[in-house]
Amino acid sequence: MNQYMTFDLGSLFEQHFFSNLDYFFARSMVKAFDEKEPIVQASCALVSKSLFEGHICIDIKTMSDTVRAVSETNNELIKFPGLNSWITALQNSKMVSDNIQTPLVLDSDHRLYFSKYYDFQNRLARNISQRVLLKPSCMDETAIDEMLDLYFSRSDQHIKHQRSAVKHTIKNHFTIVSGGPGTGKTYVTTIIKKMFLWYAEKNALPVPKIICVAPTGKAASKMDKGSTIHSILRPLKNSPGFYYNKNNILQTDMIIIDEASMIDILLLTRLLEAIPMTAKVIVLGDIYQLSSIQAGSVFSDICKAKGLSSNLFSLDYNFRSKGKTGIENLSKAINANDVQGLEYILTTGRYPDVVFESLNHKGRLDDAVNKYILDGYKPFVTADTVEEALKELDNFKIVCAHNSGEYGTLQINHLCENILRTENNFDIHDKPKRIIMVNTNDYKKGLFNGDTGIVFEKKEGVNTFFKSFDNKIKQYRVSDLPGSDTAFAITIHKSQGSEFNTVLMILPDKISPVVTRQLLYTGITRAKTKVIIIGDINIIKKAINFSVKRNSGLAICLEKEILR
Repeated sequence: MNQYMTFDLGSLFEQHFFSNLDYFFARSMVKAFDEKEPIVQASCALVSKSLFEGHICIDIKTMSDTVRAVSETNNELIKFPGLNSWITALQNSKMVSDNIQTPLVLDSDHRLYFSKYYDFQNRLARNISQRVLLKPSCMDETAIDEMLDLYFSRSDQHIKHQRSAVKHTIKNHFTIVSGGPGTGKTYVTTIIKKMFLWYAEKNALPVPKIICVAPTGKAASKMDKGSTIHSILRPLKNSPGFYYNKNNILQTDMIIIDEASMIDILLLTRLLEAIPMTAKVIVLGDIYQLSSIQAGSVFSDICKAKGLSSNLFSLDYNFRSKGKTGIENLSKAINANDVQGLEYILTTGRYPDVVFESLNHKGRLDDAVNKYILDGYKPFVTADTVEEALKELDNFKIVCAHNSGEYGTLQINHLCENILRTENNFDIHDKPKRIIMVNTNDYKKGLFNGDTGIVFEKKEGVNTFFKSFDNKIKQYRVSDLPGSDTAFAITIHKSQGSEFNTVLMILPDKISPVVTRQLLYTGITRAKTKVIIIGDINIIKKAINFSVKRNSGLAICLEKEILR
């Protein structure tokens, strides 16, 4: 008979199931509310742990009576309480209620939240549902169709979803467009803006104001007149809020939100609350891509909500590769969980744009990556000018699943610098040339988390250089940067919103919760022309069976708001 650990705060902390943060947060709540019930004490820490793992809430109905190991390295088993006893304990606690007046909220579907996240989830659902339920604009349908015919041939089946998305946007107040790289999201937004401006001019209306935003500087730089969400909302100096908010609305007629897969629930809620209800909102992303680093999978939840199906347009035809490239077919195999197709593409060498190096046969990682680092970064390290070096940033990039470990960014960046500095032909021993990525927002300097630049030596000394949205080069002393990391190699999470001609993707030699179907897809689709994958084929085959599932009540909440 199996022996299970009790669902007890102290015992689980001693076994390192709960972190210091989880434990001491729960202890402070227990003390404040004089909570004696062990199930409630442990539940408080469990919500904290789940939030760190990316979940907005814990699904008690699904988790009750289940058994799991303490960790990957600790095989002791935890059995979670039964549903009735768990719910009864929570309902009898002063710490828990069905509203945001208590630290924990238990909803009618038996999901347990921190009150802050329950509040933001409901606010976001209400905001979106109000936009969806607004009456469509009364517009000249014939004129719109005639204009659409100029950009979209009715006979071309590949663009019918693009045409439908544009028409829906012109008439309605909330539109979702999902599609991978090359499927025409950028073209759709270009036509939407043209149509919106044309219709205003044709009907002698004021010139509409259009805002284009993305979560990172890199993603925003790919948009026409794009800005980061933070720079548009204008963060307050000594407060977590923004200058523009639900009580101080931005003046705009349309907002286009790109790379929405990367936006967490707190930021998207604050953004939409700062947008007038009269404005048209277009949300673009890729449902197959990794979710935000913070808690939740907001874009995915919105796409899955039943009441939003008529507002969602999925673009699945790749105009860039037309189904002929290894990158496209590999990404499709991953999304379809097609293990046989994935193995065929990786191991047969049929597609020249997909190269697979098996660690099983290559031995040390250093030997496997050496040639690719030299070839990939040679144009950067041998560039004579800042302009030439900056131009090379989108040519080649190494992406990893983790930061730490032998296969993580810290080790690979160290390896890159050693390889590049010891290569005699490059003659860079006295030129400290590096790629760097900003990790902290600095609004005064116009530098944002995720911005990529270079460390370059000129006559006046060593400085850093970045290319701004308008293609101007900005220069800063190294000591003036808000915070940065070496970025020859970056995590796949950090690569979202970017594309590179060639991508070298390095995967760990062991199964990891991080290595999932979404991570593989995101890493591979960062490559425009070629992807080189270094890893273990058996680990990759197992990884596409693991899909990220983040607990949230947003999709259900949206359905209730829209369909009631």
